[in-house]
Parts: sequence; structure tokens; C-alpha cells
Amino acid sequence: MKKDFWVGLFLCCLFLLFTACKQGGETKSLVTKGGSEPVVATINDKEITLSEFVDRLKEYPALAHGGAMDAETKKGFLDNLIVREVLFQEALRGGIDKEKDTASFIEEMRKRIIVDKFFKKEVDEKVKVSEEDVKKFYNEHPEEVKSPNEVRASHILLKTREEAEQVLKKIKEGTKFDVLAKKFSIDPGNKESGGDLGFFSQGMMVPEFDAVAFKLNTGEVSEIVQTRFGFHIIKVVEKKEGKQKAFEESKTEIEKKLLSKKRKEKFDILIAELKSKSKITINNDVLMRTEKKGTPDEK
Repeated sequence: MKKDFWVGLFLCCLFLLFTACKQGGETKSLVTKGGSEPVVATINDKEITLSEFVDRLKEYPALAHGGAMDAETKKGFLDNLIVREVLFQEALRGGIDKEKDTASFIEEMRKRIIVDKFFKKEVDEKVKVSEEDVKKFYNEHPEEVKSPNEVRASHILLKTREEAEQVLKKIKEGTKFDVLAKKFSIDPGNKESGGDLGFFSQGMMVPEFDAVAFKLNTGEVSEIVQTRFGFHIIKVVEKKEGKQKAFEESKTEIEKKLLSKKRKEKFDILIAELKSKSKITINNDVLMRTEKKGTPDEK
């Protein structure tokens, strides 16, 4: 809303500027050669029209986040466009666009842009997910719309296995876990809280730690677990089983998942059809002569 307001205000200001200049007899420098659109600047024969300038202006971070631009910032932004155009024109005069590597890069980017537009037209715009699709998935796949299982654990982190073995022995002899954590753990983040890590779901900890923590029962203490951080002794304090999310809570996630699946299916069908219509020849002899780095052998 804010963004539209500022862009609209800026357009009005430019329109008023154009009108004022026209009345003062300066219409020629502010209108395209065809006389149909105001011109913000001209660099040799290249005109930057009002609509082009505003399109570029929309990319400016301040406006993109609903902010405003003062006159000096607008002038600076326009100067950036002028500098780019001056450099572009000089590069063309020097034949940069005709150089082999530049021409290849331009052609590659052209293909990517065209393919991307084609993909959006033939796949993205034709794939839809209805409310019924989302509800059906929600009802038929309850296990996929659950909140994750969580574990609350404490740990004692030691530098060496020998130190860990000594601490583990004390635990088995009856010394309280939190007391030993405060005394021996080298993890500054939770040492003073007795090694308490709070609740976490699978994937939040390093794999070795994760695998052990989710296998332990509540109140159980692990054997020594080695990770890149050192040697851990883990105690599970509490477990929470994931619960099925409400429909509204999981609706967006399901829609994204279904859209992704349908896009892939549509894409696979499209590619199969296009390949069936195309004459494709692969020269395996040449293919097998390529080096590992992907360039042909030179003889």
C-alpha cells in the first residue's frame, strides 16, 4: 500500500514537471521522438522514458519496502542508469558483444530466459491446487501433517574420552547429572543450567547426537557420544510426541507440497511429449571421449 502510494506520488510529480516544461516551450527534450511518452533523460540516441525509469525505480530497496526517495536520491538513481547506458554504448562500439565468449554467454542467458518464460507458461500457470485437493491430502495423510517429535535433553561435554569415562563412572555411582555438568562440562552455553539444552526436534543437533538422544527413554543416560565438538554424555529429561496440526495451520505447507508434486508431474509429461516429437541423435563415441572435466580430448 505504502509502496504504491510513493510510486504514484512520484509519477504525479514527474507528470507535473513534464506539463510545466511543455508550457515553458521545453517539450522537445521531455518527449519521445514519437511524441507519445515523457522522457527522463537522453544518452546519445537512447531515451530513458518515464515508464522505463519508474520500472527500474521499483527495484530500489527503499521503495520496495514502502519507503520514500528524496530528490537527490532520485537524481543519483538516474545517474546510475545513465552511467550504465554510457558504458553499454561504449562496449558496443568496441565490439565486446561480438567477442566469442561474450556472444556465447549472451546466447546462453537468452536461452535461459526464454525457457524460464516457457516453463512458467506451460507448467506454472497450468498447475493449480484446489481447496478440495488440500483437504483430501490432510485427511488421507495424517502422519505428514504432524508437529515433530521433540526431546528435552541435558548433556555434559568433555574434551577427551578419558575425561568422559571418568564423569560417566561418577554418574553410574550416583552423582547427580546436573552437578557434574556444572563442574565438568566445557559447553559454556548451558553449563550453569546443568547442561539443559531445552526441547529440540530431529535434525536440530549434529547427526551423532540426534541419533542417540531420540533413542533414549525419559530419565535414561547415554554412553559416550563423540561428535566434532567433543565427547558427550546425554540424559533425556522429557519427550513430546508430535500431534496432528489443525487444517488451517498446515494448509499452506500442504498446498506448497502438492504444487511441487504437480509441477514435476506436468514437467515430466511435457518433456516426454517434446522428446517424442523431436529427432534426437547422441554420438556416444564422442561423448565417451570427453575428459572428466567435461572438455573434449585434444589430439
